[in-house]
Amino acid sequence: MKKILVYDCDGVLFNSTKAIIGYYNHVFDKFGLERIDWTVESSMRLAMMSTSREIIRAFASSEQISDEMLTFAANTNFRDFIPLMEPSPQIYDTLEKLQTEGHTVTVCTNRGISTQYLFDHFDMGNFFAYTVTANDVAKPKPDPEGLYKIIEKYQTAKENLLFVGDSFTDYYAAKAADVDFLAYGGELEESRILKNHMEIFDYL
Repeated sequence: MKKILVYDCDGVLFNSTKAIIGYYNHVFDKFGLERIDWTVESSMRLAMMSTSREIIRAFASSEQISDEMLTFAANTNFRDFIPLMEPSPQIYDTLEKLQTEGHTVTVCTNRGISTQYLFDHFDMGNFFAYTVTANDVAKPKPDPEGLYKIIEKYQTAKENLLFVGDSFTDYYAAKAADVDFLAYGGELEESRILKNHMEIFDYL
């Protein structure tokens, strides 16, 4: 049976660590604020799972500063940091095979407008039939709204979706929508683990 695959972006399609660190260092440096301590696991996890608004609100020293930082961040061209992104191993071969076999491949990400820049830069966008970003929903992950949009788009049953994510925001969104979930790269509660992308075919 053909599936609708839903991929998270950062941490799944791409290793985005270097780009995210570079981006937020740039924003915090602009305002003379102490950089986020990237050696703290919880800080790195927040940056990988959250929207830019959530991250800046969490670390800014005041509401006024956070508002100014959000304006600056919104006007900062993330394209400057895209070359620091690294496509995940085997992702192109996997996406090409999924497409060849007739599966529908979509994306549900908390990344915003930079998603399209990213896909254009790495020549990946043609693999995806539909993309839901933080700009397309009122409530980003862990809210299941993005997954519901995909279900509505294809007028399909939730059982036909398979969501590949790497964070608890992905896991909780899948759980709330009652959508089958694979944890890419490591354990997330009771989820089945996808150690490399080509293993996806073991679940189709």
